[in-house]
Amino acid sequence: MSKTPTKTDQSQYKPREITTPNKDQHGIAKLVYSHVSRLYGLTNDWVKMREKGVRLCKAITSLKLHECMDDYFPSQLRSLMEGLLEILESFKNIIDAIRILESQLVALSKLQPPDEPVISTWSAEQISKSVTDIFESLQKEYKLKEVIIENVAHCRDEKLIEVYISAWELEVYFNHQSYAYLFAEVGLTGGP
Repeated sequence: MSKTPTKTDQSQYKPREITTPNKDQHGIAKLVYSHVSRLYGLTNDWVKMREKGVRLCKAITSLKLHECMDDYFPSQLRSLMEGLLEILESFKNIIDAIRILESQLVALSKLQPPDEPVISTWSAEQISKSVTDIFESLQKEYKLKEVIIENVAHCRDEKLIEVYISAWELEVYFNHQSYAYLFAEVGLTGGP
């Protein structure tokens, strides 16, 4: 028959709290989550502004190619170009907001141990690197869109106008879907 241990039996075992990868002693995980959520919203705003710009670019194309004579520029072109300039300003605001998030996430990644996950399987360093990649690719897209806006109103070559419109629409440097894993780890899916 087994004997029930008494209080006088002193064993060396002391229960300790099991450390988990998602244990967040400094509130870093919550802050990283809120930054990634904000980034998700900003990238969705970028996509919506891009789509709005595509509609304006297509209107400019049809106006320039079908209603524009050599020495005549339609009055509607001015309002369309002003719309593109407003979209460019929105892009600039989005990039400025992402710049702030990126710098804060870089700082947070230095506070967190490099191999310790913050959100599911992603470490703060991995998240920071992804956000830096997003930031750099959007900066390149912004510069490309600046060039497109500067040239599309003055261009008369049909093929070159189509190249400008395609470059605006297809986004050479930024692919929203390539960062879907980051957003999915946080529970953010869908979008435009």
